[in-house]
Amino acid sequence: MENENTELHCERCREEILEALYQLNVEAKKYADGAASAYNSGMKTVARSRSLRKKSLYGLKTAILREFVESGCVDSIKRHEIDGELYYCFYIGDFSFHSPVSEWSHVPVDAPSSSPEALESFDTDPVNRPDELGEYDALARLSDEFESPNNYLPAPFVHSNFKSEFAGWSSLPGAVAEGDRVDGRFGRAVDSPENPFPSNDPFLFEVGDSFQTRERGECRILDRYRAWMPPLMAQSPIRPASVYDVTLDGSRRETVLEDRLVDDWGIMVADLSDPLPDVAGEQATLVSDEIESSIQFGIGDILEVQPMQEGGDNWFCRITETSVSYNLVICEFDPVKPTESTPMRLSVSEFVDDVVAVHDTPPDSES
Repeated sequence: MENENTELHCERCREEILEALYQLNVEAKKYADGAASAYNSGMKTVARSRSLRKKSLYGLKTAILREFVESGCVDSIKRHEIDGELYYCFYIGDFSFHSPVSEWSHVPVDAPSSSPEALESFDTDPVNRPDELGEYDALARLSDEFESPNNYLPAPFVHSNFKSEFAGWSSLPGAVAEGDRVDGRFGRAVDSPENPFPSNDPFLFEVGDSFQTRERGECRILDRYRAWMPPLMAQSPIRPASVYDVTLDGSRRETVLEDRLVDDWGIMVADLSDPLPDVAGEQATLVSDEIESSIQFGIGDILEVQPMQEGGDNWFCRITETSVSYNLVICEFDPVKPTESTPMRLSVSEFVDDVVAVHDTPPDSES
């Protein structure tokens, strides 16, 4: 049905914007068809990428139509049934746009509406339809006037063959790359006083915490946030991760994975009775849960440990170094004669119950 109302309601519903919105709809249909074709051909990653773009474009389209309705830019609204599903058809100037009824809780009472109408009476080729725009030009116009389709991606990355690729449009606003901060889009929560649904996994360190690392000197926490990062030992998938900006031996390092701090760099313990004296974050709580006041030995002490098997000789070892890995305090040892060898690394919880004596000097030199 041809709409004869070509009055410009506002600057945002001008002809070039409606052209771009029409082209967005064309591109969304192309991505929908492409996703189905790729999936049927077994190209699951391509299908996933096209499906995400399709959903993003339709999400942006619905958001723009909502703004047009609220601004009084819609000339009339019809209701059409297509393949058994109900759609609203919004007429704006020489253009018309379908949107599923299920996407709308209601059509505002101050918007023009009419009774249901058969699809056959709908003119799918409005007069004065412009020449087809390119995808990028259409989306760039809408991004400048409204929002970027990148803001409506259900998920930002697709993964294949140990690689992660951004699912959206890298040349448009809102693109996301590895290392970028998690900003609350894509269903991810961000820790902030304004966010009613903060992330459930707490940061292990607080800003201001400091500690010695095994080989890299002092580390001090300057900032903490969540960023899109691959796991420490893999290239895929990129996911939200806890990261920090730190100074390491006086040099600034940014976007350092929490896993690297606690496992790769080695947080050194100077005193088993107070394993992390300059750390006030969750990491300190985890460590304090393992170290109990009953532990009566420290770094440099010689431990006499009773073997698990009955009838064997006790073995002797000196604690040479202690570090932290998440909730574990891990000790490294040197054997003390007459013991020939000892385990290289054990957590305190693994041997503390087996310690039968603590010595200052090797047992063969004691009087």
